[in-house]
Amino acid sequence: MEVRLREGLTGDFFERIQNKDVFEAELYVDFFDRANEMGVLVSWNKRNALDAFFEWTQDLKRLDYIEKKLDRPDHLKCAAYLIYWLCRSSPVSNFVFEDDINEEKEFMLKYGREYLAFDLGYRAAQLYERKVNNRDLKEDAFPLHSSMNDVCRTDFIETACHVLKLKFVTPDAILLVLKAVFLRP
Repeated sequence: MEVRLREGLTGDFFERIQNKDVFEAELYVDFFDRANEMGVLVSWNKRNALDAFFEWTQDLKRLDYIEKKLDRPDHLKCAAYLIYWLCRSSPVSNFVFEDDINEEKEFMLKYGREYLAFDLGYRAAQLYERKVNNRDLKEDAFPLHSSMNDVCRTDFIETACHVLKLKFVTPDAILLVLKAVFLRP
């Protein structure tokens, strides 16, 4: 894929990616860049990306119709359903690396699809909480890692990815996790 221009995560991210071409281009670049940061190359499956797009937009339309009290599904619902469909119709596969294996590469080999999906949805929801909803929060207010001394630093993201990969998780369950993280006092 040659499209490398993207706007990235901005305050209109969920609105922009409701366009099929923008969705595919944005996710391709984000997933590729994120995996590359960890020293891993991925293969892209455009058909699976478009399947995720179709299912995600259909769910947003259904939510909009069912929940008439809302102007549109909020950013946490958009993120939860995006994570769900990116995990179900994963557009990435074949995690490859040239160098010796390290913890990050091992994690990507084990949970790469789930991590890339969760990471993107989580970062987008975090951006909306901070910028769009004008919450006065530091950029690292909602880290994926634990800062507690008695908890493994990567416990949250490893647990989230494990559950997304091996358990039956609904978009509403993902929404509940996002609400617990982002709407806590």
